[in-house]
Amino acid sequence: MAQSHLTNGAAATISKKRVSQRPLESDLLVRILFIVLLLVFWQVVHYWVVTRPGDTSRGALFPSPLEVGQWLWDKFGFSYLTGNYQPVPGEPMPHNLGAALFQKEYIPAIYASIARLIEGYLIATVIGFPVGLLVARSALMEKTVGWLAVSLQSLPSICWIPLALLWFGRLSITAPILFVTVMGSLFATIVTVADGIRNVPPLLARAGRTLGTTGTRLYFSVLLPAALPGIVTGLKVGWSFAWRSLMAAELIVNSGGLGFLLQRDRENGDADGVVATIIVIIVIGLVVQELLFSPIQRRLQTLWGLTGVRS
Repeated sequence: MAQSHLTNGAAATISKKRVSQRPLESDLLVRILFIVLLLVFWQVVHYWVVTRPGDTSRGALFPSPLEVGQWLWDKFGFSYLTGNYQPVPGEPMPHNLGAALFQKEYIPAIYASIARLIEGYLIATVIGFPVGLLVARSALMEKTVGWLAVSLQSLPSICWIPLALLWFGRLSITAPILFVTVMGSLFATIVTVADGIRNVPPLLARAGRTLGTTGTRLYFSVLLPAALPGIVTGLKVGWSFAWRSLMAAELIVNSGGLGFLLQRDRENGDADGVVATIIVIIVIGLVVQELLFSPIQRRLQTLWGLTGVRS
């Protein structure tokens, strides 16, 4: 009898996992189909705008998906697989695919940008998260620091670059980029974390006080756990602001990274490279969102009973 109950329980758990995976698989299929449709639309527009009129000047400014794909294939170093690999001038022929990938420009640029992003985002989070908590719980902090954070959040991150160059340009070439990344993410993190705390239903606080929980214990055992979905959303917003700020800084400060590749290809008139790098930036953003923030959000929504019904 006990074995039967265990078997039924295991079957129910497996069934729940399968049901929970179905929406994710459906979402993935829909997104793949959407991307395919976008690529088809892009190719059709390229045909009517460039190929059919035979206008080479337009082709230089508006590449096709195949041309962008070929650019990515070559610049990432995957041409090593087909035997068409051309080593970087002054460098020897790599002995394996890994060496080929790191010899080309995209992998080192991605590494440089991600390293700067992590450093800047961590600094902004370490500062912004506790400040956001204080802003949410203190009327004085809300009227001062919270008001200032909301005001500065609306400032485009590129506006920090001249000041960053004046203050930190003599320290190192990457210090201005780090400063802009931190400033771009810091105030968004403060505002969104504070909003996550404020959006906790007052009923939860009253219920906690009724059960004898007050002061710091109420804050950390009731209010903060209840605000976790909103806080995670705030951290995701802070990350997106950090990513955009980093790209803006790298466009201006020539010190490597994906933003530098964008600016270089723009100056060289390589539309293939500009579009390809934009795609790489978008893909990195989607990967971080889907592999890091989205699973945490889905887990919290399930635990807190916040999953809604979608049509």
